[in-house]
Amino acid sequence: MSGRIRQVAVGTGSATALAAYLRKFPFTREFFSPEMPLNVEDFKQRFNVRMYAFIPALVYYLDNRIRFGFREKVDM
Repeated sequence: MSGRIRQVAVGTGSATALAAYLRKFPFTREFFSPEMPLNVEDFKQRFNVRMYAFIPALVYYLDNRIRFGFREKVDM
């Protein structure tokens, strides 16, 4: 896989990225009080991070069940 990385601007894109992150790492909510609504700015400030997105340009599907070393280019 290859592509580029770009910083996610505050807005809809960053809210979507934060939601995906919380699905993958749900324990992160433990760092915030339950009554506090979690938003992008609070998340960035609490962990001192910036949000980035990977934009794929070239992706290969790999499956050794088909045959050893099988790979097929995925059209983007």
